[in-house]
Amino acid sequence: MKLKNLDLNLFVTLDAVYTHRNLTQAASALNVTQPAVSNSLARLRDRFGDPLFVHAGRKMNPTPVAQKMIGPVRQALRLLQSGIEEEEKFDPQISDKIVRIGIGDIGETILLPKLVERLHQYAPLMKVQAFHVPRRSIAKKLSLGEIDFAVDIPLSPNPELQNHLLMSDEQVCVVGRSNPLVGNSSLSLEMYLSLSHILVSSRQQGSGSVDIELGNLGPARNIMIRFQHYQAAFHLLQRTDFALTAPLQLARMYDCHVFSLPLPVPNLDFYLYWHKSTAQSKTTLWLRDLILEAVA
Repeated sequence: MKLKNLDLNLFVTLDAVYTHRNLTQAASALNVTQPAVSNSLARLRDRFGDPLFVHAGRKMNPTPVAQKMIGPVRQALRLLQSGIEEEEKFDPQISDKIVRIGIGDIGETILLPKLVERLHQYAPLMKVQAFHVPRRSIAKKLSLGEIDFAVDIPLSPNPELQNHLLMSDEQVCVVGRSNPLVGNSSLSLEMYLSLSHILVSSRQQGSGSVDIELGNLGPARNIMIRFQHYQAAFHLLQRTDFALTAPLQLARMYDCHVFSLPLPVPNLDFYLYWHKSTAQSKTTLWLRDLILEAVA
């Protein structure tokens, strides 16, 4: 039996009839008419191929099938009711919710510490779990509730998702303190192209935004190393003369020398995403505002 094809309100009727063993009393408890209860019970009987209840005088006694079902049904209804009540009385000071965020290397380094700091202050019992989620899977995982939020660059338009700009950061060229170019006050395009570069990308292949802009001009840079994470790239700068193109906020977190890029490159924009089905949730609204406040 496909649960998606079953009206879950029928289980509320099943619970009421099982509790009161009488259609009139069940209807009164549910605040509906007796024919409505009879209709729901008939639909359940048809679905399960079992009478579920049999008349014994003025009472309706459950069949073995109904007796087997009632435990799981009541457990599911309690969990559902508990979730509704928890949402209605949401209090961040006592909530022990686990906040699950799909986020990449940059967001995890720049944004998450600020969020965790705020959560520790305003919601001390909440926990945070961060995951790398492939871009193509973000919408699905948000819709399934496997993650509460995602942080990423602009995604393809999706009517199921809502978003808010979190950060727009300038890209810069970064070198280690021992790099021969450190004495220069600026970096020409010729100097930039003469360097050996590190490219950071979660993808196995493909170029970065800098390479796209260079492609419009003609020349290409010499990419010697491809890493998945910026932390490894910044550590390598300390030991080599390689160069790294990175967001300015990230570069300021490391002991390195920063040059403005010698060509126009778009800022890196990061958005906060959540599913529209949770948009009016008190928990989602509170967390969204906290995240936006943390990175303001």
